[in-house]
Amino acid sequence: MTEPLALLRTGAVTSAGLNAPSTFAALRTRLNDFNDLPFIDPRGEPITAAPVRLGREADRAPAIDKHGAMLARAIGECLDGLPHLDTQGIPLLLCVAEVTRPGRIAALDSVLRAGVEEALGRRFAAQSRVYAYGQAGAAMALNEAFDLARSHPFVLIAAVDSYANADTLLGMHRAGRVLSSVNTHGFIPGEAACALLVARPDQITQVAPRFSNRGATVCAAPDATLFCTGLGIARELAVIGGAAPNRAIALSAAINTALGGLPADSGGVGLRISGQSSEDFYAKEFALAAARTNVSATPLWMLADSLGETGAAAGLLALAWAYASAHKGYAPSYNMLCLMASDEGERSAALLSFGEFSA
Repeated sequence: MTEPLALLRTGAVTSAGLNAPSTFAALRTRLNDFNDLPFIDPRGEPITAAPVRLGREADRAPAIDKHGAMLARAIGECLDGLPHLDTQGIPLLLCVAEVTRPGRIAALDSVLRAGVEEALGRRFAAQSRVYAYGQAGAAMALNEAFDLARSHPFVLIAAVDSYANADTLLGMHRAGRVLSSVNTHGFIPGEAACALLVARPDQITQVAPRFSNRGATVCAAPDATLFCTGLGIARELAVIGGAAPNRAIALSAAINTALGGLPADSGGVGLRISGQSSEDFYAKEFALAAARTNVSATPLWMLADSLGETGAAAGLLALAWAYASAHKGYAPSYNMLCLMASDEGERSAALLSFGEFSA
């Protein structure tokens, strides 16, 4: 990493809102749209989930079609108002579910991008690729974006995932991971899509950052931009369902690496945004990592409180929520730490700083 990466635009589709402004307004006030599904647990109680409501036809469509519809909507919002951008020169880094996910959609990696390009009427650069790392895929894509930004003016990172589709919900319930009347330590299944446009600092004048994609919105600091200044990625051997003890070694290492990008006179990290679910395993891991890296006293915002577990979309939504809070002026700090973890062991931390760029 030679210079920071600027976060310029966002787009989001979640159970709490079908665009970024409404989604992050709901997250700010801790609103949710949790609903009982037709699925029942062994005691006959309904399973609670946070599905996205796109409309009757879209909601009843096959899972791959709903994935594509959510993703196209999020990307369209992110690029809205930027007609001068030629997306054929913009790599699309697409984050999706881990390959070991129960009920994973067949041919997800090969079909999804083509469907989105057709829906949007756009083509993306040949350097586009898929990151099947679940929640931590956002950090993997962000890491790649640092390299791609050297030869491309912009990079588009997008994510879509669902734990609320029938096959994944059934597989996770059988594994004892879904919240129910017989499992009070599980997660609430959710689904979401998110998109993030990033670029080198010298491209900020080409696409001025703004939060709301519905019109000109006055930011708390109009000349400031949110930058990724530190990124840590590590692999954990102690995974959920495994035999190794949960010591948060990899997540602690990722946090320490990310904190290396913190300026000496910055005053430290003042906010953590976590993609963790409500499962005991991840709650313990994130608490251990926070204590070991000396950030346990930092305020913590959790996406799952309003959206449930959104998988690959959660990592990108954490970055987009930091963007919204910074530009809307309600973030408690100009330095924020976004934390992500996938079921296969990838752990990551991204340090974001809000301000003006100086070389």
